[in-house]
Amino acid sequence: MTTSFFHPSVLLIGGALLLPFIREPFRKPYLLLVPILTFVDVVYLGFNQGIYGQVAFLDWQLTFGRIDGLSNVFAFIMALMAILATLYSLQVKDFWQQMAAWFYVAGSIGAIYAGDYLSLFLFWEIMAFASTFLVWCNRAEKDATAAGFRYLLVHTFGGLLLLSGFVLRYQATGSIAFELLDYETSTAYNWLIMSGLMLNAAVVPLHSWLPDAYSKATIGGAVFMCAFTTKTAVYTLARACAGFEILIVLGVAMAIYGIVYAIIENDIRRLLGWEIISQVGYMVAGVGIGTALAINGAAAHAFAHILYKGLLFMGAGAVIQMTGKSRFTELGGLYRKMPVTMLFIIVGGISVSAFPFFSGFVSKSMIIAASYEEHLLWAGFLLTMVSAGTFLVAGLRLPWLIFFCEPKSTEVVERATDPPW
Repeated sequence: MTTSFFHPSVLLIGGALLLPFIREPFRKPYLLLVPILTFVDVVYLGFNQGIYGQVAFLDWQLTFGRIDGLSNVFAFIMALMAILATLYSLQVKDFWQQMAAWFYVAGSIGAIYAGDYLSLFLFWEIMAFASTFLVWCNRAEKDATAAGFRYLLVHTFGGLLLLSGFVLRYQATGSIAFELLDYETSTAYNWLIMSGLMLNAAVVPLHSWLPDAYSKATIGGAVFMCAFTTKTAVYTLARACAGFEILIVLGVAMAIYGIVYAIIENDIRRLLGWEIISQVGYMVAGVGIGTALAINGAAAHAFAHILYKGLLFMGAGAVIQMTGKSRFTELGGLYRKMPVTMLFIIVGGISVSAFPFFSGFVSKSMIIAASYEEHLLWAGFLLTMVSAGTFLVAGLRLPWLIFFCEPKSTEVVERATDPPW
């Protein structure tokens, strides 16, 4: 490999393999050191754009390091979120969970830097299998094992769709380059590749795995999962399927479908899972529009979404950790006992609701403006309406049912408190 390129995923995978041998008092500093070094590596690579890490394998040229503006945006926020999520999970004693999380992040960053379909598929599968363990590690949830198996089966199917697509494409074109597909050429491999990528983005009707798995994952694992799988899929769709008009319809359908189910959901993390589907719908619609403004809006919305959705899952995890309850019908009246958690959840809620001066306002506006510029008035109108529903769910319903409504159990309120730093 080129001497100026050191793949960030190698740091994470190497760090994960060494983790079981690190003991206290070095364990917590080590847990922070590895993702920080990964972030530094990603920032360094951002200043050295180009093609790196090319390896000859059989008849193919594999590219492990395609560094450009689009990959920089996604790799930067993924590496930053790896630090924040690891810090949030610092108290976890189960090193298997932390190893799985780092392998998961390594798969995501590897997929973002991949320049060919073979290396993309390698990291795609690492991401799928590693994230499954974040569900299985939740021994407190009796349905976690079954949810993990369902998650793994669905993502294995998605990987097979992707594999079938790029094999057929290689047979037809002789190229495994991971590049923009030709929408005008209606071929089987185009649809197979797009379907494999869409499954990870939880595009309707390939979506049901998301609220199921995210609600059963460990508290720290859910924070990782809410950031990486769907946004990595958005990146790959932007790379391969920008301008595919079918994605506009599917993205708007996601946005509506997700927010409708979030309105009626009774579990904190399932509500946030449905909301992820809704928000990723904006990104998928932006990719489908395919203009510079729309792609920039999708990338900006993915960047912002990782931060505020990570904050919301952290707040939800704090509520579950300190009360032992995750259903709204068992919560309420916690505003006095958990004021700091309440503040963070409200900040995340109004950001996802696209309040002015918050990140969601900027990124959503870019996608909606791009739809109007392309005379897609129906898409712009419906996405604007979904923003109102998002405020109802995340800005009002979520904090109301946890913190302000009549408490369902005085015992839960009495034992609740803000979690330790």
